[in-house]
Amino acid sequence: MSRRDYGPQSPAAARFLETLDRLDIPETVALAAAGGGVVGTAPHDPQVLARAELRLELREIARRADRLDAVRAIGREVERWAGSTQTWFPAGVAATSDGTATLGPRFAALQFVLDAAYGVVLADQLRLADLELLLGPWRDLAGDPFEPGSRFAADDSAHAGDSDDPDHPGASASAEEQPG
Repeated sequence: MSRRDYGPQSPAAARFLETLDRLDIPETVALAAAGGGVVGTAPHDPQVLARAELRLELREIARRADRLDAVRAIGREVERWAGSTQTWFPAGVAATSDGTATLGPRFAALQFVLDAAYGVVLADQLRLADLELLLGPWRDLAGDPFEPGSRFAADDSAHAGDSDDPDHPGASASAEEQPG
């Protein structure tokens, strides 16, 4: 994997993909069920709506940032994972010949995995709230793909949006500027 494969966030993308390859079935099922907790599953749920709207914008965001190739590359890796019948088993536990049991949870988790993958590649192009929306379920289950201290790491998210530059993707409005 070269740095240009996934853009400026290649190290985080590599960590994300390494973690993805190590997810076991219970973790994959938990990620697939993230819609029942962190995100919500009801079509009228505000987070479901926000996530759907953001997904529609991601291609344009990637195009503007000249990262369509990076998004496609990480998407192919996620596709490989979703279609794989190989799983991790604890020592002494043999896999059955029926690998299709792993495909259901992987396909169910696919939307959350793709959200996280695209969020990693486009992190510097997204508002912090959008990045959290894309990475929230992944971070809850698998941890943060960004190094501690990175402006995109969850532990720094409270400070990363405090940019003085209103045009910075992570900039946040002060309390006085917020409506309501």
